[in-house]
Amino acid sequence: MAENASLANSLAELRRLTGLNLRLEDNSDADEETDEKLRLLVGAYREKYDRGSFVRSLLRGEIPEADIYTRAAHFHLQEDGRWILYVIECESDVADAAKVMKHLFVTQSSDLLVTLDSHRLALLKTVRSKMKPGLEAHTIVDMLNTEAMIAARVGFEPVPRALADMPGACREAGLSLEIGRIFYGNETVLQYSKLGIGRLIHDLPDETCRLFLNEVFGDGSPDDFDDETVAIINAFFENNLNISETARQLYVHRNTLVYRLEKLRQATGLDLRVFDDAVELKLAMMVNACIKERKARRKN
Repeated sequence: MAENASLANSLAELRRLTGLNLRLEDNSDADEETDEKLRLLVGAYREKYDRGSFVRSLLRGEIPEADIYTRAAHFHLQEDGRWILYVIECESDVADAAKVMKHLFVTQSSDLLVTLDSHRLALLKTVRSKMKPGLEAHTIVDMLNTEAMIAARVGFEPVPRALADMPGACREAGLSLEIGRIFYGNETVLQYSKLGIGRLIHDLPDETCRLFLNEVFGDGSPDDFDDETVAIINAFFENNLNISETARQLYVHRNTLVYRLEKLRQATGLDLRVFDDAVELKLAMMVNACIKERKARRKN
């Protein structure tokens, strides 16, 4: 009787998911093998027709464009509209983060939260009046940190009006996190379309990067700088090439800083007090960071 009940439940679930009304013949063997096959079939259809699975596959670009709108209609998703996509990257497993996100940020029936992988979630929200995506992204980071003690970063991007554009938006939001890791390590919220020079350098081919580094440093490299020199360079850039402000931040005498900048000029041929030289060194250090990240990724 238990076996027959299990078969009946599987057939009912299959009918609910697909509309197919299957019946077992009277002489069919209602055995464990038949029950197992039915449950596998139901599982496959549930995966196909589950809203979260559909959105996850859509964001990953796994659904042919010709099928997107048919399947979206099944889940009553609007075909065209304005969306904001947030990709949330957590240092730890996303299970706890997902609980916080569902409780605090899935506030409308149209909001969608799915797991992309063990460290990333995707939140899709329809654009509403007075909505400020950048502010909401910062709120996500803050709430995950305070409510669940989870360190997180958020990449976000508006989605063009068609559902078929979502894979591209997801790719760009993910890229914003990658670019942020390389060039903007202190930033926890990043928007792909606002990454400026970092995005430009990230898209340069390896050969172009190597040629530029060779042009600036010859046989040398920014990796040859000691920690003190790197600290001076970074502080000088942070203070907009202002010697007095940089000396104050580093707690050194102004003349001491001038002396160290002069030593750097002698070593590299670049005088950071000259705007063009400062720009060249800044770009070279960013290009070098990008090359190192690519090498590390290839090793892994």
